[in-house]
Amino acid sequence: MENRDSFFQGLYYESNISLVWQVVDGLPSDNELVTINEGNSRFLKALAALSEAAPEVGEELPQTTAELQRLDLKLNLLLEIAGELLANQRTLPAPTKVRLGHTGIEWFADDPPPSGAHVCIDVYLRGDLPSPLKFHGLAVVFDSHKGSSNERQWVQVSFAGLNSALQDDLEKFIFRRHRRSIAQRQTGAA
Repeated sequence: MENRDSFFQGLYYESNISLVWQVVDGLPSDNELVTINEGNSRFLKALAALSEAAPEVGEELPQTTAELQRLDLKLNLLLEIAGELLANQRTLPAPTKVRLGHTGIEWFADDPPPSGAHVCIDVYLRGDLPSPLKFHGLAVVFDSHKGSSNERQWVQVSFAGLNSALQDDLEKFIFRRHRRSIAQRQTGAA
């Protein structure tokens, strides 16, 4: 982790999203890590289900497919309304540039944690879904603009306590986002 540019190996998700971090005394217990990993996996699977497009109406079962599309639209509307209500009750920090990989995360911070500190990070992938992904790890801070008046710094955290199922779910999420960004670039170039 000494070289900031070699932190991620493979694909990563990069976006401007909200995150909240806090310094903690150490890693949670094994039982707490299991609960956190299961919650993160459930959230990533739900996010994947929400992101999937409704099936196209075909010739085989047009009434069933049309009904599924109507239910999908109603569910999305309910989720949007619930998300807005919850977002109004919880104030998230301004989004910042974040890179998320299956083994770690980095972000640009005005007020970074101390290097070597144990941190707990809540990552809000979607503003309309105020449930975060929660991660633990050790912070490493890098100067981003040496000699400039800008005080912002890159913070990197290698995840600690992730199980293989959660790492797989993170890899799938990152791959889907990568594939979607390629499709959007190809559509924009056409």
